[in-house]
Amino acid sequence: MRPLRTGLAVVLFTGLAACGKGNAPAEPPAKAPEAAAGDKSGAAPAKPAEPSVVTVLITGGLGGQLVPGGESQSPGAAETLGRWVAEDKHCPGAVKADGQPACAEDPTLVLATGDHWNGPAISSFFLGTPTADVMSRMGYAASALGNHELDFGREQFLKNANNGRFPFLAANLKVKDASVAKGMDLPAFKVFDRKGLKVGVVGLTSPKTITSAMAGRAEGLDLVGTEDALASAIPEARKAGADVVVVVADMCPTELQPTLEKHPEWKLALVAGGRCPAQIDTKVGDTQVVSLSRGLQNYLRARITFDPAKPAGQKVTSIDAKLVDGKGGSGTPDAETAKMIAEAKKQLDQKLGEQIGFTKTGIKQGTPEMTRWVAGAMREGTNADVVVINRKGIRQDLSAGPITVGSVYSVLPYENSLLLVKVKGADLATQLSNPEAVIAGFTSAGKGKFKDAKGKPLDPKKDYMVGTIEYLYFSGDGFEFEKLDPEPKETGMAWQTPVVDWTRNQKSTEAKPLEKSLPK
Repeated sequence: MRPLRTGLAVVLFTGLAACGKGNAPAEPPAKAPEAAAGDKSGAAPAKPAEPSVVTVLITGGLGGQLVPGGESQSPGAAETLGRWVAEDKHCPGAVKADGQPACAEDPTLVLATGDHWNGPAISSFFLGTPTADVMSRMGYAASALGNHELDFGREQFLKNANNGRFPFLAANLKVKDASVAKGMDLPAFKVFDRKGLKVGVVGLTSPKTITSAMAGRAEGLDLVGTEDALASAIPEARKAGADVVVVVADMCPTELQPTLEKHPEWKLALVAGGRCPAQIDTKVGDTQVVSLSRGLQNYLRARITFDPAKPAGQKVTSIDAKLVDGKGGSGTPDAETAKMIAEAKKQLDQKLGEQIGFTKTGIKQGTPEMTRWVAGAMREGTNADVVVINRKGIRQDLSAGPITVGSVYSVLPYENSLLLVKVKGADLATQLSNPEAVIAGFTSAGKGKFKDAKGKPLDPKKDYMVGTIEYLYFSGDGFEFEKLDPEPKETGMAWQTPVVDWTRNQKSTEAKPLEKSLPK
């Protein structure tokens, strides 16, 4: 944070206005304004005191979406920050170690629901560092721990958290072995003071944080039930002086609604989460419950009016909470944030800007064409009988136009290595039946039945070589490859590598676009 420099110039003018007229008589003194009717003192009536207001801004996980665009055409970080400055009087800059904002009189508190680093290549290629730096500039004060926060490893998570200058909160995550979970003893809540109002923020991580983390990344950690976690953290936050308590969670708020209905005595102001198939903006008693989209497509704005003269815990007089569409609004993009993003993009272009192909139509996420391109390229690159990856690992469309190395990393942002495992046909059929499976080399031939690329039925007694990714090997999304082959073969390749190599080798152009050359 740059120190503020204050300059005060005071010029005092004195003199005599004579202008050749000698000792001109002095002007009569100006008549004082008349007192208001009934006011015997002659003083002007005092203005009523303006109410004190603090604005809480809550976003979903940024997911590395720093620049405008994407499928939802959401604004970028610079645009959103400019809007907060114009509409909410937000002060950009990293919060201080004690949770105080960059500017002493900042009336805002910025929070997030978790999952920030993985996404477009501008973030994921640099392991989330650009997103952490941008979030620091945007003035985030705290975030729930997202289940993908550890995707680049525990050490990188701690580096990103340090760069972001805000704490991650997880009331339902506990350290069971401190010797292997160093640095992961995360706070359950924090209390932030804004203009004399103390806001308690409780965080909840997703139950998937433990089950979906790659081997070793969640070692020494354990989860407790969300109801027990909240029943402990909320009273502790109030005991620490919170006038109002909000919850940010890396889970769909519908999962919390039964618990909220059971505990009206918690008197929560807001509960914000994500991961919902449909938008939620409702109330449970007096608690506003909302789900937020990934990135900056929307955010929650809650204006909390309070009376500073009232005792602690009784200051809040009203809360006006609204779900705000991220597009539109006033303000201009924050210049410093835009500069940070431009520098990251420049570095990315230098590393990933090589054009390796061209697509006229683009390839949509979740389509057979996407499966043929991504999983098909991996199968050819590994010479496996079949490749199995997961549906959620493919994060976005391939846009029409030139294809660069960075395009591949945007579609496949996660850090994953490719492994080869030997699996019996009967066990393979079970893995291929997983609803999350994206498959190249076999197709469905009825319930629980499959045929290979040549149309030959899967042989339950035959050994097949299966290409898969580290995340799925270690039980991600319910796959069982580790049990089926405890000694996998390392390919030494990141999962993006064969996709880049195959795409480059097609030499696709505008006249011969990639979609005409996809693997069968």
